[in-house]
Amino acid sequence: VRSPLNSILLAARTLERQREQDADARGQRALQIIVRSVERANRLIQDLLDITRIEAGALSVEQASLDARPLIDDAMTSQALLASAASIEVRIDVAEGLPEIWADHDRLLQVLENLVGNAIKFTPIGGLITVGAAMRRGDVVFSVADTGPGIPAENLPHVFDRFWQAKRAERRGAGLGLPICKGIVEAHGGRIWAESEPGFGSTFRFTIPTTPRAPKERHQAA
Repeated sequence: VRSPLNSILLAARTLERQREQDADARGQRALQIIVRSVERANRLIQDLLDITRIEAGALSVEQASLDARPLIDDAMTSQALLASAASIEVRIDVAEGLPEIWADHDRLLQVLENLVGNAIKFTPIGGLITVGAAMRRGDVVFSVADTGPGIPAENLPHVFDRFWQAKRAERRGAGLGLPICKGIVEAHGGRIWAESEPGFGSTFRFTIPTTPRAPKERHQAA
């Protein structure tokens, strides 16, 4: 499926470059729609591949010691334009002195970008999204809180179900983002959950283990 999509994307971008000086706004707009549509199809294919790997227990994570703050900064950089375009304020609330986490940078970035992207979709103009990290019982707990409409209590148990979407919610995406987040977090040995009250926004939290200490370090600590 990706091969013909990549051919379409390559051809569209070639035409796009050729039309950069062209005054034909309608033609340029059509090319931009083609490019965005192919990119969206590629993202959906990647989501389907990820969910298949998760269900097969074959999702690979390459863990290393990471600092939480730069990881959050990277996620915010990629989502800043979307938040700005939606007139939504984004704040970062990271506790001082956090230990390093044992995680796959790219996979964890995927989780944060997905959660922040979801928050942007459902937060009204002038709203606030807060991305944080704090220490708790040997893990670092990440959080993404919004001032959106919130999630009814009867829907909370289903938000991480594959393809599930609330009936009355505006349909955005394929319903795979949160299940993929859950699979990635659990592959790290963590857990993810949602807290919400209608009218008071939602908060998604997930835990990631801290970097294991070397035997010598554990002996010195003892």
